[in-house]
Amino acid sequence: MKLGIYGGTFNPVHMGHLINAEIIRNDFMLDKILFVPSKYPVHKELSDRTSAENRYDMLKMSIDGMDGLEISRIELDSDGDSYTIYTVEKLLESFPGDGIHLIIGMDSFNEIRTWREYEKLLKMVSVIVMNRPGFERNHLSLPEASNQIEFADNPMIGISSSLMRERVRNGKSIRFMTPAPVMKYIKDKGLYSN
Repeated sequence: MKLGIYGGTFNPVHMGHLINAEIIRNDFMLDKILFVPSKYPVHKELSDRTSAENRYDMLKMSIDGMDGLEISRIELDSDGDSYTIYTVEKLLESFPGDGIHLIIGMDSFNEIRTWREYEKLLKMVSVIVMNRPGFERNHLSLPEASNQIEFADNPMIGISSSLMRERVRNGKSIRFMTPAPVMKYIKDKGLYSN
């Protein structure tokens, strides 16, 4: 089985996450994409008090019943920090012999040398790098990578979690930016509002 690992804060999940996940699943012939929401991201601050459980719930409801897309609690249920190397090591135990493809954005790819044990990580997985609006590739190669690094031809979707949070804070609509159940959940829970 070819498994794609798609991590992030998903704060909140939006249609750009979902569209690009499906495009990458199809274009790279992955059997499954496993969304891995982080508990506490180590490379950036969460800009609000939305809990990891809220973010998990929104992501879960957005992919419920969709073939080839699943969600994992591996980082949420971990006692330690959410470093990608630790998550990948655990997933390799759960999926031995499977080809694991780490899906990251161009912004993360440009900073990958700052990741914990990134050289070891690049020997364990293949990497699929997604286009992200506003980010160009700032290095041409990673000689440390013994596995393949591929660049996706995904669309530039100008929706971001920060844009959605700002719109909710300002009382503006986020319809069509996220699945309808997520939009209702945000409203019912009073997330991202003042």
